[in-house]
Amino acid sequence: MDRFGRNGVGNVAVRRPVRWSRDEERAFIECFETSMHRNMYRAFRDFELIERLFNVKCPMRNPGIAAIQNHLRSLMRIYKKVHYLLEQGFTFDVETNQVVGTDEQWNAVEPLGRCVRNREFPHFPKLDEIMIYKRQEEAARNDREQEAVAMEGEIFIEFA
Repeated sequence: MDRFGRNGVGNVAVRRPVRWSRDEERAFIECFETSMHRNMYRAFRDFELIERLFNVKCPMRNPGIAAIQNHLRSLMRIYKKVHYLLEQGFTFDVETNQVVGTDEQWNAVEPLGRCVRNREFPHFPKLDEIMIYKRQEEAARNDREQEAVAMEGEIFIEFA
């Protein structure tokens, strides 16, 4: 009942936003990584597995599937922005866990940089490691598919 509040109009339950501590986020990302290694293609949809793994790591905390979905999407949204900025020539400072760039670089990416500038994102290295694994696995799968297509054209079966 701790996740519900009252909206002031009648007696209707309203979900409160879930606040995540750094340790809970770290455990959440570990659960996401575990689900990614189990089945890479279902990792972004298998929220029940992530919830079960998270409830094992943090038994006193049960945010629910909706909160897990929202938080994963939020983390991935920030990750994509930081990754894009790094491709544009910015750097990531591991000491401060922030994206670092010159004023000219920040002015060039003004609307995007506003949400990431001067903010910590300590989970970027771990998420980047997970997403690099995903990109490598997808590249390997595409290579296997291309080899299979090339081999289909070479096989000729002749029956007499």
